[in-house]
Amino acid sequence: MTQNFSDPAVQDRGRALPLHFSQLDVERPQGGGSLEDFLSRNLCLPVIQARDLVDFGSVQVDGKQERNPKRRLRHGQRIHVHWPRGGTSRHYELDPSRVVHRDAVLLAYNKERGIPSQQTPYDGYNNVFAAVQRHVRGKEGGSVPYVALHHRLDQETSGIMVFVLDKAANRALGKAFENQKIVKQYLAWIAGEPQSHQWTSRQDIGRFKGRYCTVPRGKGKWAETDFQVLHRSEEKTLVLARPKTGRTHQIRLHLAAGGWPIWGDTLYGGPAHPRLLLHAWRMTLPHPVLEREVTLTAPLPHDWPGARSTTLPP
Repeated sequence: MTQNFSDPAVQDRGRALPLHFSQLDVERPQGGGSLEDFLSRNLCLPVIQARDLVDFGSVQVDGKQERNPKRRLRHGQRIHVHWPRGGTSRHYELDPSRVVHRDAVLLAYNKERGIPSQQTPYDGYNNVFAAVQRHVRGKEGGSVPYVALHHRLDQETSGIMVFVLDKAANRALGKAFENQKIVKQYLAWIAGEPQSHQWTSRQDIGRFKGRYCTVPRGKGKWAETDFQVLHRSEEKTLVLARPKTGRTHQIRLHLAAGGWPIWGDTLYGGPAHPRLLLHAWRMTLPHPVLEREVTLTAPLPHDWPGARSTTLPP
C-alpha cells in the first residue's frame, strides 16, 4: 500500500476535515474486497465514515469518482480520497424560487454565487448539477433522473444555468452550443473607465504555470467577447459582455487584459469586494423541441450594486 498524505486528523462524521488527499494502492491480498472496507482498514476509519466519504463523492477509483461503497476492488487499482474542506456536510439544495424556467425538456436556474456548477473532487453533493437531479427526482420519484449540462459558471459567478431533462433533446441543444447559436449576456462591474463605448476582445486563452491567462494568437484556444458600456461612475463601470466562445474565465481574462479587471476578481487583479461582480444575466437559445427561441433572464442579485436602480437593455 502507498500513502501520500499528511496526518488526516480525521474527525467525527460531518465535521471539518483538512483539504488534501490520500493515495492508496490496492495490493494483491486486498483485491476482491469492498471499497468501504478497504478505506476503513487503510485509513483507520469506522466503516460508516468510509461509506459516507464515498457517498459524498470524495473518493476516486483509477481517476474516476466512485459513489458505490460496495464496489469490489481489484489488485493494482489506485484509490484517491479527497478530504472535504467542511466535512461531509450536505447543506445545499435547489431553491425553487430561483428556477426561472421549467418545461418537459429544459430547466433554467439562477445560480447563487459561491456554489460550484458541478461536482468537485472532494464534494459530489453540494453543487447545482447534483441539486437539480435531486430536485427533479423529488418531484417525479423513481431512480436518478436524466439531467445534462452543456455549460458551467465559475463558482463565484451568479446567474443563468440551463439543464436538459430529456435525453432525446440533448443532442439538439449540444449542437446549438457547438455552432454558437446560444446568445449569452453577462453583466460585470469593472475597475476603471474604458474610452470606447463598445469593443471586441479577441485573445486566445491558455494556461501558464497552472493558471489561465491570455496568450498570443495561435498559442491557446480562440476566444472572442463583445463588450458594451451600460453605466459609468467614478469608481467603476457597468459593462454588458457577450462571449461568442465559451473558454474558462474568458470574460474575466479579456477584461483584465484590457486593464479593467472585475470588482472582486482578485485572482486577475480586480479590487477587493465582498463578491465577484459578474452575473450571467440573460441567455437566448433555440428550444430543442418547440422550435422557437427562448430567452431566459436571471434577476440581479440582492447584493449587486445598484440592483434597484440599474437600467438594463430590453
